[in-house]
Amino acid sequence: MTLVEVAALIVTLAVVVAAVFLITAVNNLNRSLAKLEDTANQLRDEGMAAFRELRQLVADADAELDKVDLVLDRADQATTHISETSRRTHEAVQDPVIRGLAVASGTSRVARAWLWGRRRRNRREPELTAGVAGDGGPAAGELGP
Repeated sequence: MTLVEVAALIVTLAVVVAAVFLITAVNNLNRSLAKLEDTANQLRDEGMAAFRELRQLVADADAELDKVDLVLDRADQATTHISETSRRTHEAVQDPVIRGLAVASGTSRVARAWLWGRRRRNRREPELTAGVAGDGGPAAGELGP
């Protein structure tokens, strides 16, 4: 064998070893790529499912917000009606109540004045009766000469 043949044999062996190495590397890359593709498909499927679920949750939340909005509108209307009713009731009751309180206050003053005058008269009557009886005049309830 000549030196050229030995060199050709070494180059051939190196090419075969490199080819085997490259084929093995390509096979490993193909398997990794297939796994990556499966993982990407799984992620896409799970992502789509999560996205569908998220859409459903958003739709449910939107429906609930519509209900809450309706409740808030009705509560606002009820508050307006209650406020209006309260204002009208206040207007309707205020004047008669004020007049009733004024009458009650006046009646109370008249009653106190009447009681005060009566007490004052009751205090003076025993003094008058005692003064008349002490002077030798007729006592209360007796007829004079």
